[in-house]
Amino acid sequence: MKKKNFTLVCSFIMLAIFSQGQNQKSSFGITAGATFATYKAKSDYASITSKTKTGFTVGISPSFAMGQHFSFWPALNYVQKGGTFKDDYSNDKTTLNYLELPLNFVYNTTSSKGKFFVGAGPSFSMGLSGKDKWESDGGGSGSDDIKFGSSDDDDLKPFEMGINFLAGYEFKGGFLVTANYNAGVSNIANGMEGSDGTMHNRYFGVRIGYMFPGKKK
Repeated sequence: MKKKNFTLVCSFIMLAIFSQGQNQKSSFGITAGATFATYKAKSDYASITSKTKTGFTVGISPSFAMGQHFSFWPALNYVQKGGTFKDDYSNDKTTLNYLELPLNFVYNTTSSKGKFFVGAGPSFSMGLSGKDKWESDGGGSGSDDIKFGSSDDDDLKPFEMGINFLAGYEFKGGFLVTANYNAGVSNIANGMEGSDGTMHNRYFGVRIGYMFPGKKK
């Protein structure tokens, strides 16, 4: 799926969600925060688990009530993934920029001061761009652009499926703090035909935001 098509699909899904949400109690939020990402790559000859790389995330997040304690909480986020790796000869930092659509089903507890929530759901991501920066112990350094696509000239597959876990607290005034863990379940390695290479992203995210209250129709 091309980036433009994925963006159109995300837009269509979000519009459909908003339209459905007009018939029930809903709210709308904006969030921003940090990601702490790693990746695991495996080939015929080696297996690598990266160290954590800190990145950035920002997004929009409507929430639709599904009863007293349950809600549907999708989001459309820009997310930085990747990781860092060091061996005896060089340091390497990989930054992967994604547009991510998590579809979270959330359980809420309520009190006079706010509500605690926890949930999970599938996520769908499209790779936008990426960069690999390296430094050798000999003093050399450089960077390469990472290409998303399905041809042999591309580095990574553009589409990624994952599982998202979410928890947080929303204060009575609308301010919220959330944390999530996202584990990629689809192989994004774009190896040559016959290769057994695999790569999976994982990240832990921390966000702050604000929920604008909606009206019950």
